Amino acid sequence: MGTGSNLSLTAPHLQRLLAAFEQLDGSRILLTGGTGFVGKWMLQTAQIAQENSAAKIEIVVPTRRLTADHVQTAIAIGCPNVSWVEGDFMNNQPDLGHIDMIIHAATPASARLNAENPAEMLRINVEAMQSVLRYAGNKQPFIFTSSGAVYGTQPQSVSHIAEGNAEPNPPSEQLNAYAQGKQIAERICREAGSSGQCFPIVARLFAFGGEYLPRDTHFAIGNFIQNALGRQPIAIQGDGRARRSYLYGADMATWLWSALAHGGTEIPFHIGSEHSVSILELAQAVATVSGELLNHIPEINVAKEIDLSESVHQYVPANSETRKSLQVSEWTSLERMIQLTLMDASQ
Repeated sequence: MGTGSNLSLTAPHLQRLLAAFEQLDGSRILLTGGTGFVGKWMLQTAQIAQENSAAKIEIVVPTRRLTADHVQTAIAIGCPNVSWVEGDFMNNQPDLGHIDMIIHAATPASARLNAENPAEMLRINVEAMQSVLRYAGNKQPFIFTSSGAVYGTQPQSVSHIAEGNAEPNPPSEQLNAYAQGKQIAERICREAGSSGQCFPIVARLFAFGGEYLPRDTHFAIGNFIQNALGRQPIAIQGDGRARRSYLYGADMATWLWSALAHGGTEIPFHIGSEHSVSILELAQAVATVSGELLNHIPEINVAKEIDLSESVHQYVPANSETRKSLQVSEWTSLERMIQLTLMDASQ
C-alpha cells in the first residue's frame, strides 16, 4: 500500500488546506475509520498541513487492534499529534477524553459483505453511527461520510446527480443494504442535530482514486492500475459504457477538512468529481499513463458486446454548490491521479 511519498499539492490546493487548518487549530478531533482509504488520506493531508503551518490539531483514532497490518500502514504515514486508542467502540465505549469535533468514516465499502450478508452491512452502518454519537453531546461539528448510493439509480437522462436533496427517497428496490444503512445513519445524524447533540455535516462520497485505494477488490480504477503494474491485460467486466467520475484522495480529504471548518449545514455536500468518463475511457487513460511511466501499454479486453437496448449505469455527481460553499476545486486531473498512484505503487 502506498505512502503518499510522491505527493505534492498545487499551490491553490495547499493554500486551501492550510486555510482550513487555521480554523481547526487547537481542536481535538475524533476520526473513526482512520485506517481505511478515507482515514489514511485525512492523516496524510493533516501531516502536510501541520508541516507547512503553525496550526496544530490532535486526531484521536480508535482501532480494534493496533498490530493489524492496515493499522500499521496508517501509523507509518507519520502524521503528528495522533492518539491511537485500542478498543472496540462498536460494543464498548473507550474513554477518549474531551472531543471538539468528529469525523465518522468507519463504515465498510465492501461489495462482498453487501452481497453475502446484507443484514450485517445494514447493522454495521446503523450501529456505528449510534456508537459514535455517544462521543457527541455538546453541539460538536460532526462529519458523516455518507454515500451517493442513497440516491438510488441515476436516471439515463441525468448526466450528473443534482445537489440540494437532503432526504432523497428513491424506490426501495434501488437501495441495497449499504445504501439503506447510509440513508438510516444520515437520518439518525440529523435527528441528533435537531436535539442539539451535534452539528451534522453530511458528506455524500462518490468514487475516488489514488494511493491507499485497494487494487484487488471491486474498485475498477484500482484493478486497472494493478493490471498495468502486473503487465497484465486490463479486463473490463461489462461493455465499457458505464460512467463514473474519480476525485483524487488528497482532493477528497481537503474537501472534508474544509467541510469540518465550514461547520453545520442542512444541505449535504457532494464529495466527488464532475468529470464523467466511461469505464472504457478510464481503462484507456490507465493504459496511456502506464505506457509513459512503465513503458508498457496493456491490452484492454472488454467482456461484453454493446447492446444498445441495455441501459448505461451512471454514478456521477454535480458538485458546483459544494465547491462554492467550501471554496475548493478539483485540483488533480484523472491522468495525474493515475500517474501518482502508479509512481507510488512502483516504489
